[in-house]
Amino acid sequence: MPLPRLKSFGSLGLFAACLVITSCADECNGNIETTVLYAKPGPKGMGRRIYVDVVNKPGLGIKKTLLYEGKEFGTFEHVVIINDPDGRFAKNRSICFTNFQRAAPVTGGDLNEVDIPTITIDK
Repeated sequence: MPLPRLKSFGSLGLFAACLVITSCADECNGNIETTVLYAKPGPKGMGRRIYVDVVNKPGLGIKKTLLYEGKEFGTFEHVVIINDPDGRFAKNRSICFTNFQRAAPVTGGDLNEVDIPTITIDK
């Protein structure tokens, strides 16, 4: 998607350009970077399950076509589910981390989660 053209208004134009380019990007604070695909409530309504595509550690995730209500959501190369029991990543568009624990894979659900690696990020 092309960026909108901004007229030059000195520092105000530069500020607006920065907002357009970086409004969704947080600084990565970790060795593993992911792009958030989707989030849904966790088990028993506690926390969230965050579906991400791993950007720079491809061996962590798997290629998976995700389904939502029986319709294809998309096919992604390195999908991982992040358990987020505290909801601390609820509004992120990307998640960066270094330390994590592997959890048992999730089965069933509305996004065809079978075989997707599940992790919990260490605090």
